[in-house]
Amino acid sequence: MRLLLDENMSDRRLGARLRAQGHDPVLATGVGLLSATDARVFIAAITQALPVLTRDSEDFTDLHDLIMAAGGHHSGVLVVRDPEQVRKLAGWGLTQNDIASFVGWSQSLISLGF
Repeated sequence: MRLLLDENMSDRRLGARLRAQGHDPVLATGVGLLSATDARVFIAAITQALPVLTRDSEDFTDLHDLIMAAGGHHSGVLVVRDPEQVRKLAGWGLTQNDIASFVGWSQSLISLGF
């Protein structure tokens, strides 16, 4: 499953772990989105039909709400709220079905709680 990792989630170890589990993470830092605004990151994700993995709950919630209010769509936002969860996510057995079911909830904003 392809997904875009926001700059605050673009840790090479996390990317490697997701790749080892059969996913195709796209790191924002590796595709010209270094220091890009969250709006620009979301535009890139929408253009490529990718869900976003981020820690920016407030910003992406606002962007999600704006897109929905305008009648638009996106492939989803997966929010990791607690910095400690990033470490847990790197060790979490994220399966194809886990991400596929998340992506199946197109246009949703999901908060991960461990």
